[in-house]
Amino acid sequence: MKARTPVSAWWKAQELLARRDHGSQELINKLKQRGFPDDEIAAAVKRLFEKGILDDEAFAERLTEELFLRRGYGYHMILLRLRKKGLDSDLCQRMVKNFFSGIDNDEMTAVILRLLARRQAREPDKSRLFAWLKRRGFRSDEIKRALAAREEMIEK
Repeated sequence: MKARTPVSAWWKAQELLARRDHGSQELINKLKQRGFPDDEIAAAVKRLFEKGILDDEAFAERLTEELFLRRGYGYHMILLRLRKKGLDSDLCQRMVKNFFSGIDNDEMTAVILRLLARRQAREPDKSRLFAWLKRRGFRSDEIKRALAAREEMIEK
């Protein structure tokens, strides 16, 4: 049986990034878990930044969009999820704020209505729907607007 050659942090980092996007801190944590030395991890991460393979801003931007459009999370939950990925707090705040400044009330309402359509069969109680949406990170005014639009649709 042939002995396996040791893998460097550089190659492992590329392998991890090929599977899915990562923030720098998340990538560092994964490399540490795999037992790579700190100096090798730092060199690999530096090289990834220099080559443009690793970019925390771009990662935060893509993840924000994913969490809003595909997963249906609101402002506060997205902010929390970005921070859990180990991203800088100022970067998270800036990215989420920029993203939501481009979302108008109609688009926000449409996203919430899609969520409500999935949840409505299981939960007809308006106050429980409000609480559920609040836990998903939406703001009260956004939820009220969407629930009012839902009521209008039901009445028609």
